[in-house]
Amino acid sequence: MSLLQALNPRSVAILGASDNPIKAGGRPIDYLRRHGFAGRILPVNPKRAEVQGLAAYPSLRALPEAPDAVVISLPGEDVAAAIDDCVAVGARLAVIYSSGFAELGEEGRRQQADLVARARRAPGGGLRLFGPNCQGVANFATGAILNFSTMINENAPADGPVAIVSQSGAGAAILYGGLRRAGIGVRYMLSTGNEADVCAAEAVRAVVEDEGIRLVVLYIETLRQSAWLAEAARLAHARGVTILAVKAGRTRAGQATASSHTGTLAAEDALADAFLRQHGIPRLADFRELIDYAPLFLSQPAPRGRRVVSISNSGATCVLSADAAEEYGLALEPFDAATLDGLSQALPSYVTARNPIDMTTALLGRPQTFGDTLRALSGSGAADLVHVGFPIGGEGYDFADFAGQASRFARDTGVPIAVSVNQDWVAQAFQDQGVPTFWSERAAMRGLALLAEQAGGRQAQVPSAEASVPVAASRSLTLDEPSSLSELARAGLPVMRHLVCRSEDEVRAAIESLPRPLVAKGVSADLSHKSEHGLVRLNIREAEQALQAFGDFAATLARLGAADGGLLLGAQHRADFELALGAHVDAEFGVVVMVGQGGVLVEALRDVQFLVAPFSARQALDALARLSIAPAFAAVRGMPAVELDAVAAMMVRLGDWMLAQGGRVQSVDANPVLVARGAQAPVIVDAVVAVAAAPAVSSEAA
Repeated sequence: MSLLQALNPRSVAILGASDNPIKAGGRPIDYLRRHGFAGRILPVNPKRAEVQGLAAYPSLRALPEAPDAVVISLPGEDVAAAIDDCVAVGARLAVIYSSGFAELGEEGRRQQADLVARARRAPGGGLRLFGPNCQGVANFATGAILNFSTMINENAPADGPVAIVSQSGAGAAILYGGLRRAGIGVRYMLSTGNEADVCAAEAVRAVVEDEGIRLVVLYIETLRQSAWLAEAARLAHARGVTILAVKAGRTRAGQATASSHTGTLAAEDALADAFLRQHGIPRLADFRELIDYAPLFLSQPAPRGRRVVSISNSGATCVLSADAAEEYGLALEPFDAATLDGLSQALPSYVTARNPIDMTTALLGRPQTFGDTLRALSGSGAADLVHVGFPIGGEGYDFADFAGQASRFARDTGVPIAVSVNQDWVAQAFQDQGVPTFWSERAAMRGLALLAEQAGGRQAQVPSAEASVPVAASRSLTLDEPSSLSELARAGLPVMRHLVCRSEDEVRAAIESLPRPLVAKGVSADLSHKSEHGLVRLNIREAEQALQAFGDFAATLARLGAADGGLLLGAQHRADFELALGAHVDAEFGVVVMVGQGGVLVEALRDVQFLVAPFSARQALDALARLSIAPAFAAVRGMPAVELDAVAAMMVRLGDWMLAQGGRVQSVDANPVLVARGAQAPVIVDAVVAVAAAPAVSSEAA
């Protein structure tokens, strides 16, 4: 039985069933009865013959039939025996409200792992667990509400195209309440709690299989089993489903809180951020944003690009929308001649046809101006996205007509539209026509940017279902620099031309065969950072200089008690920029590639971006563009731009090569990678590679 099927049970047993519908053991019974569940409800309470008007049973094994799902609302010490009973009767799903497990520490984690081991004894490992320490799950399409949230009483259920998946039970309830108050129907509300078995990522993968789902809103504190979420993203893309996520724990303080709350360690936030971006999952800030932007993703088509046109009857709104567009990376491009001609016919003579379009007071005397403007844009191809701002409306403004025009524009052109307003009745006019509204220009532009981000992420997705993600080995061996450079050269990456000398004769021969000037480095597998010990010299042009470095470096290594691997002489390259390029094997995400500002200040500047391999050249270029230093790569004051395609190709090559190593190579630190303006190719001039010292184990991956 699939997880999605398990969420549609034909019969439900409740352990710890209560006659009081306010208690956790009583609420699911009340909800099941009141909200249309057509299956059998089987209360289990050894102290009562009847619960809420239904026959009760002394134990799970005493039931007249095997339940598909079991709610466990018992003290923590009784849960293990309850799992054994679930296995004995052949249940397929157990929802564990009980707390007192991994969230309390090591002993709780051990007890939690024991629950999973007991569940796996079911034939075919057929018993799946939600929780422990979860608020439950709900399928509002069937009335199978195995959840004790009070929010269900406050906001009546209505089936709809949205699924909620949350590690936090309170978070799930917040999202449910907000969506229902916005008039949006919800089909699934799944709280995963401590995630002993079913995690949020697997739950998302399950609900996107439902053909009635168009939007999944996800709250996570720790991203576990990311392979499930990667597969969910691929399926969602194929089906036109949107996944919106809030990943909490952005800061060290937030990560510490998440750890104590869920009983797990929060994942490295930068890696989670990269993973979500690459899989076309927009990352939002909080619950409020998930609720506010849900209508936009439910009602609007996917944009073709990032060009936005803003229209308003207020100059202030035009200025604010232009600011917001630039802040969120949207392009407010000038209109071409054909578009200007069309707009000049739509707009009064006193309105300038420029982007943003300020209609001033034209709508009062010529209300058709709004519709005419949209029609002029619809045939021009000038807009991928449209923002409309109506900061003030009153008598003389036909907002019902404006809303209808906006709705038809989005439907007929496939161009998304978002409206910013400040009056409830104006917002309602647009919402009645399915046009999403926001209370500020900035919020509306952010929503349009999120639409563009998701569309771009989907277009850039790299199929990776068959990629192997190695698990980090228990020990690793750091190679010296010549061996590290040789590894990267075999990988097809550009490394500086160099020779290793272990005698004075070899030094003399090397300086005659290499292009000068040269860089000289001491070689030792014991030292990763040679410059800190004076083991790097530049501008070597004569044999005497190289021989001097050879002797000095040998003395320094002897004084430090470090292994002496000789002298590396390499071609010294010109550079306009120093970048850092690295990769490592992460236990959760697999091979992760890093790019950023390099040199000795890489840790201090922290201007870096991450990508989870495999990824495309387009995604690599996008990562480079997100660096703070990125504007400096452009052509400036007569100097040519940096050829970033070559850097992106290095990033892709490094990620693919690391995957192909199957865990043999654990990490790569290439710093600096020298990059120059114009056609000069980037080159790695220093690198440290670590390889597995013991056989690596591979697992199926994202």
